[in-house]
Amino acid sequence: MLRPVDLGYSYALTSLHTPKGGLIWPTKNMGIDRHSLKTRPGYAEDRDLGASVEVLGIKIYQLKDGTRNTMYVTDGDLCQKETGGSNTFSYKTESYTTGTVTNITGAVVTGSGTAWSANLAAGDKFITTTDHSSQIEPDTNWGTILTADSATQITLTASYTGTTGAMSDTYVARKVYTNTSNERPFMAVVDDMLCFGNKNINVQKYTGTGYASDLDSTYATKARYGIEYANRLILADLEVSGTRDQSALQWSKEGDPENYTDSTSGITYLLETADYIAGLAKLGPDIVVYKENSIIIGSQTGIATDPLFFHTTRLGIGNWAPASIIEGYFTNAFLGINDFYKIDGDHPVSIGEQIRDFFFDVTTLDNAKNTVGFPVEERSEFHWLATTTEGQLDFVYSNREKKWTVYDLNDAILCGGLGAI
Repeated sequence: MLRPVDLGYSYALTSLHTPKGGLIWPTKNMGIDRHSLKTRPGYAEDRDLGASVEVLGIKIYQLKDGTRNTMYVTDGDLCQKETGGSNTFSYKTESYTTGTVTNITGAVVTGSGTAWSANLAAGDKFITTTDHSSQIEPDTNWGTILTADSATQITLTASYTGTTGAMSDTYVARKVYTNTSNERPFMAVVDDMLCFGNKNINVQKYTGTGYASDLDSTYATKARYGIEYANRLILADLEVSGTRDQSALQWSKEGDPENYTDSTSGITYLLETADYIAGLAKLGPDIVVYKENSIIIGSQTGIATDPLFFHTTRLGIGNWAPASIIEGYFTNAFLGINDFYKIDGDHPVSIGEQIRDFFFDVTTLDNAKNTVGFPVEERSEFHWLATTTEGQLDFVYSNREKKWTVYDLNDAILCGGLGAI
């Protein structure tokens, strides 16, 4: 007699007492829909961003005129998806293009009017304009800078593979970003400007043309978290006067993410609890500041010079994994130190009873802290990617069925996101 397998993962009881219709490991790669088992969806490669490149963030960058672009933040670059013909993607990473190249011999590049030693560093990338197909990347002629020897000379890690010899050519030098292992960048669109960053770099801006550049090298430095709220860029866990402050929350002038000195901009320090900020999210009209063991909810005041009011603090449950926060289905969901939660009204409720014992049996607390979450809205699912003793697994919660399943994907996935079609 075949019975419906309709309970999903069932670890609320020991495996010996798993109810009929429940799933336990190693059952995987299936979902439940109306009391029926269905295989997990497949996936296909959309763009190849190069060997050993890690994609850490994906976002739709939509302008007021309706233009929509798919943007990727990798472990070193900002990239924009390109379409049409043989186009693949283009680099939008902060770049240096001043002066001209006058000679390339082997790995040594000589220039004129270039000021390379003051603007480039080891690890940055170099290519001449003659060899550069800007919308068809990655180009095999990109060279890696070993040293910036002087204002007019750089040395690459290997002989340049493109055009060499005496010349008079422009160039692009990509100032690749640094990233801490297991950190995820933030991306936010404020007033037609894509803002992004991580705790290693100054917050960057991209306006839809040219290349990215520093948003503000004085006030928007090394922010770990960022979000658009109330038409402002909100930054948290950032450098204040050159020192990292993990309790600081800073906001820009309304409609101007570059301005932090206006009377309508400001900064506050969330010191009511001793734990540190661990993420930001929006929840309806509110902003949610996640700390490691608490949650703080704020709203708009309508007062230009005092625009934010933090009115609700929930103690005892916080966000353990900064990248686990998911915005979707009119709520937030996240991984706490011992359970999965979603926000119900203004407080967190457990959704992990059937999976948490298994999750924490196969996942150390250190690995759990690096869990990455994203929604798949057309399937009404929350996905959490975690490194376990069984390899990377995708823990999937169905909002429609209120059930858990586990996927074992063919590739290591480091983020999830929505792209423009």
